[in-house]
Amino acid sequence: MATARALAAVLADFGYVDGSSSGKQEAVMGCVPTEDAEFHDAIKEVFRRYPEAQGKYALSSLDLENEMKIDFGEKVGVSRIEDGKIITEFKDRKSVIRMQLCLKWNFDYSECLHWREAPE
Repeated sequence: MATARALAAVLADFGYVDGSSSGKQEAVMGCVPTEDAEFHDAIKEVFRRYPEAQGKYALSSLDLENEMKIDFGEKVGVSRIEDGKIITEFKDRKSVIRMQLCLKWNFDYSECLHWREAPE
């Protein structure tokens, strides 16, 4: 629970639980990761060291993709903005044009997991 409180404090530092956001601290506490605490502490430290990155990047879970059993060796997420929504489809990796913006990289930046569709 100490890790959850520490992460909530970091989120407060970033303005996500101090009333400047629409969420409440209780909601944030309910979704704070409790596993891989050392990893999350290291990520928090990186964001503290590089505050200009706080509005550009976020740590993302692959829970939904894992639930869907997405094989990132075969598939890649491709997203587009449509009517105020972000729509993501998983397509065969070989069929995706590589001249698009990569949104999510794997841990060592050797493979893109999620692309943004090129505007028409």
